Amino acid sequence: MASSLKKLIKAESCRLMQEKLESWSKDYEINSCDQNLNQCCELIEMTSMIQGQLFTILNETSQDGGHYAGVKTIKTRLLPWLGSWFSHATSGRLFETSLSLNQVGRKFIFKGIFKGIIESLPHFA
Repeated sequence: MASSLKKLIKAESCRLMQEKLESWSKDYEINSCDQNLNQCCELIEMTSMIQGQLFTILNETSQDGGHYAGVKTIKTRLLPWLGSWFSHATSGRLFETSLSLNQVGRKFIFKGIFKGIIESLPHFA
């Protein structure tokens, strides 16, 4: 895990993102709508890359911790956050189905983001 974290720090992605935000803020009023949308999309892409790296670190950390390490943190911090993200992304509805937060979390996990974590959650109900 430490190597992935060091790699993220060395990339200085967060600093670069802050610089892009500040630059965009200065030019926002003079930019065209398309320019502002392109800036926003670029920042979303950067955020996505950073999140991908953080999820890699999360996965590696959970594997380093052993079979039950981190279960409480995942269940109390990450899954509610993911649930709220899914809820906001679909205007308050979880994919217009009756999926529970745990079902959404499982589906998200099974997509491969946290391959090592799901085995650590035998009581994931």
